[in-house]
Amino acid sequence: MRLVLLIAALAAALGLAVVTSQSPRPASLSTPAVDFSAERAMPDVRRIAARPHPVGSLEHALVQAYLLGRMTDMGLQPTLQAGVLSPAAVARIEKRGDSARGLRAVNIVGVLPGRDPALPAVVMMAHYDSVPGSPGAADDASGVAAILEAVRAIKARGPAERTLVVLLTDAEELNLDGARAFFSEHPLRDRVGAVVNLEARGGGGRAMMFETGPGNAETIAQFARATRDASGGPSSDSLAVFVYRLMPNGTDFTIAAQRGLAGVNLAFIGRPAQYHSPTSTPEALDQGSLQHIGSLALETADHFLRVDALPRATQNAVYGDLFGLAVVRYAPGVGWLLLALAAGLTGFAAWRARHATGLRWADVGRGVAGGLWLVSSGLVLAQAVRVLGGPIGRRIDRPRPITPCSGGCRGWRRGWAWPCWRRCWCCWPDAPGSGGG
Repeated sequence: MRLVLLIAALAAALGLAVVTSQSPRPASLSTPAVDFSAERAMPDVRRIAARPHPVGSLEHALVQAYLLGRMTDMGLQPTLQAGVLSPAAVARIEKRGDSARGLRAVNIVGVLPGRDPALPAVVMMAHYDSVPGSPGAADDASGVAAILEAVRAIKARGPAERTLVVLLTDAEELNLDGARAFFSEHPLRDRVGAVVNLEARGGGGRAMMFETGPGNAETIAQFARATRDASGGPSSDSLAVFVYRLMPNGTDFTIAAQRGLAGVNLAFIGRPAQYHSPTSTPEALDQGSLQHIGSLALETADHFLRVDALPRATQNAVYGDLFGLAVVRYAPGVGWLLLALAAGLTGFAAWRARHATGLRWADVGRGVAGGLWLVSSGLVLAQAVRVLGGPIGRRIDRPRPITPCSGGCRGWRRGWAWPCWRRCWCCWPDAPGSGGG
């Protein structure tokens, strides 16, 4: 009977994991005007990601012209901001055999005025350049299209108190140069109070809020309130921030966070084989991922535009979503207390069990080993179920071949160049310091 209950519990846990890892269904064209619709955003994705559009290419110029026209039609009064390319960006362009002479990072900046221009503004940000060889439907045409659809919905909800700045950055894939230019030189940089950035590191799966600005307790509280009604619900985990900041790559939000700005960084990472790949096409993009990230961005930005006070940098918080229904958050001190309580209860249970049953330490050791085996088996099975049952782990093309590292670090590479990816720029063409997305 106990074995039956154990198997039933494991099956229920695995089923819940599969269900909660799915991206929401894309909303149709008939969705109310005040809500986000992936189907309404897809025409922009198809136009932006028709072909690869790296900085300096003809397609890049065509995408820029298209976005200028779209933002003009939306009443955002877009302007262009040109900034110099960093030496690292120039080196990357020349490494692929092109000339960087005369090239600049050109941001597209639009403004949706608020009722009170004295209030700090909110920035919605995504980059419109792609890497060479990839149409970039996910990275980051999906982010750009989601912002345009979100702005349309925000306008449909009526005037807000704060000004919304739509920032479509350039040269993110080279070295975050567009974001660096905006937050260093643009006249609006000192008016910014919060940032919502959209990224992707794959082609599907649920979107996650994986990074915040410093001292994030108030940011998390507002994000939790804002996204309760988002399509698919909130998805976030403070462990993701910890892991991400151990990695050497960054996104445009890195520049904003370095300047102490509040905000959130959103991305989806499923279908990782599409990352910087020729297969990252509009047809291959998971529209449920577009729906999720767009809805999260819409609700968060709209909340920031209309709330009485934007989040301030205070203390950090520990947080995570509960099955996509709500965000649970608490102070780090509470987390340590919970860990201490769990350790104490575990020790007490072990002491009571040993005295009640006469267990020897060898028996305890065998029990621990059995538990570790069970957990390991469960993790393997969970990953297998996730890959088979949902888009978050699915690969849609063949893996890239393994080739020796050319940088003398004795490593090997397959896209992510393990084990030398943390330090070796030659192994990883999409190396850190450029965008992570």
